Amino acid sequence: MEIVVKFDRTPRAEHQLWQELCAGLPAGTPEPAGSRPRPGTLGVATARSGDGALLGWAPVFTGQEPKAATVEWLLVTRERERIVHGSVADPDGTGDEEAALVALFRAAADAARAAGFRALDWLDRGDTGAELDARAAAELEASVHRELGRKWGVSALARWQRPGGMPAVRTRRAPGGTGWQGLELLTADGRTAARIAAVVAGPEVYVEKVGHHGVDAPELGSLVADFVEQVREDHPSVESFQVREQDDEVLGAALKSAKLRISHRWWQYRLTL
Repeated sequence: MEIVVKFDRTPRAEHQLWQELCAGLPAGTPEPAGSRPRPGTLGVATARSGDGALLGWAPVFTGQEPKAATVEWLLVTRERERIVHGSVADPDGTGDEEAALVALFRAAADAARAAGFRALDWLDRGDTGAELDARAAAELEASVHRELGRKWGVSALARWQRPGGMPAVRTRRAPGGTGWQGLELLTADGRTAARIAAVVAGPEVYVEKVGHHGVDAPELGSLVADFVEQVREDHPSVESFQVREQDDEVLGAALKSAKLRISHRWWQYRLTL
């Protein structure tokens, strides 16, 4: 597949690319919000096929470290599929998608190098593109810079058993909306010390974040176990329970104490320029 790449520095470049992506959605599909302009943006690498069809793009912007730029990526066919169906059927990606992604990263690296940066960082896309990220990193000889977080879970919820010896805690159901379900951990005076919640729709429950403040891992683990039991009792058809943990030592210890296991790790990759 022929891939034509360019780097666009015009201020509204990404907004126009989102409009082009949305124009290819099926009629009646709600349009996504797109992305907001980022401070420190250098520009956007774009990839098109030989006949001009948009394949994807990758904005490049200043990162948290002064000598490293950051790039994020989006491939059009995958993003349209995610918008329409809620997920990507082939998270590992195709050879053509890998080629487009590598081409975007090369263009992003050239722009970052020209701007005086010594490295280019990106975060893997987790369940929707981690394998693509890994293959692109290998092709470019990029390395894992640091581990960002983990996904913990129970793959066979019906067989999960609450561990013995967990401390008793005081909880209450969190206010919920359509499809939402949550549980709060309370202090002795009734204040909320931690909260876990998720959308329950389909065979998998995925908790994006567990909020907590001043809670020890054993008590937080009891909250997680209570919530697993609540979900299993309320929704017998749910098959798996997953929690995202982003470099949170207390939450990680709590999830381990509740007998959840790591099923995926998220990485930050770094390409030395």
